[in-house]
Amino acid sequence: MNLQLLKDYSDIFALLGKLERRDNATLVGTIEFSQNNLDKLNRLIAADLCSAGIDLYKDEVFKATKQLPEFKFEKTYAGYHIQIELVSEKIHDKFFICKDWDTLLSYPQYVLEPVSAVFISDENEIYSTDTPLLKFGRYQNISKVCQLIKQVSNDITTSQDYLIVFGQSLNISFQVDSSVLEYDLDPNPLEELLTADLHKEAKTALVRESLVSFLKQQDKKFRFNHLLTHFNAFSSQLLASYEQYVSNYSFDKVRREYQEKKTQYIVKINKVFDEVATKTFAIPAGVWLATSQIEMAQVNTLEFYKNITFIITVLVLGVIVCLNLLGQFSSLKALKSEYKPLFERLENEVGADKDDFENSKNELSNRYEVVWWKLAFSVSITIVLFIVVIVLVCKAAN
Repeated sequence: MNLQLLKDYSDIFALLGKLERRDNATLVGTIEFSQNNLDKLNRLIAADLCSAGIDLYKDEVFKATKQLPEFKFEKTYAGYHIQIELVSEKIHDKFFICKDWDTLLSYPQYVLEPVSAVFISDENEIYSTDTPLLKFGRYQNISKVCQLIKQVSNDITTSQDYLIVFGQSLNISFQVDSSVLEYDLDPNPLEELLTADLHKEAKTALVRESLVSFLKQQDKKFRFNHLLTHFNAFSSQLLASYEQYVSNYSFDKVRREYQEKKTQYIVKINKVFDEVATKTFAIPAGVWLATSQIEMAQVNTLEFYKNITFIITVLVLGVIVCLNLLGQFSSLKALKSEYKPLFERLENEVGADKDDFENSKNELSNRYEVVWWKLAFSVSITIVLFIVVIVLVCKAAN
């Protein structure tokens, strides 16, 4: 219905002869008196877009003043013209009628929330979402930029300026003129950037920083105009800053991850020996017990068989401890096969510090070797002590 009214208005406006603007609020002109034009005028009168009073003219001679919609068209009025008064500017929730784009853009609320249709009388053109034209698309994109600024602003001042704070404060008012409609701008990449949840706070801070840097040298009245006419450059600069942030973020993330993994695997490697360290104490304890109980004895005597029993006991104890220690070699090897490919993957991540990774890998390798030698030494001592017990028993039997 709104678009139909604008079409009726546009049709009547296009037919107006002897067009005259009065008080910047009224358009006066003459059109042919016909049933079709009368129907359109009645619809415009119902929408308060046209005055109900009309003047009848025949051959440019005034005949009478009539009131619509009571006055009806008859065939006797064929060839007559009527003088009408159209409203030159109409503000409506859903549509707008005005002289030019500057008039529409002088209303900040219609910059922030675009109307769905507008008739520009200087161009005799209807712009709407149903019949999109390039200029109307640019007008809608201005609103998207407004929404982006509104989204990242820190506050709204009493004068309805949007306050951006990053190092210094910056006021942005949606003052704009029709010159911006000559420029193509694409707010969609920034719109998608800000609506994504990833790094949301960081992205908001980046937009604030970019706005302050980009507009701080501009006079307040021209800031928004400057932003729109250079928006693509601003957008490219902001996206480049975000890519740099993601690169730095990725580096920090990788660095934190490999530091955590390094600490984790050092603890695991140390734990390989710690788990069996208390068990190795059983070897010297068993040897001490055996040596303290060994007695001089002849073969086939009771004391001799007691000595043999001590040897068997120490042997069983030594075998159990050795098996535990040897099992830890497998655990140690499994840990190495686990952390080595992990660190190779992290080293190949974007932004990884090669020197740091090399130092971390060397530290893990050194820790691996220390624990390996601890286990090997423990196994060797167990075997040596067992041999000592056998030698002592043999001496006792002699």
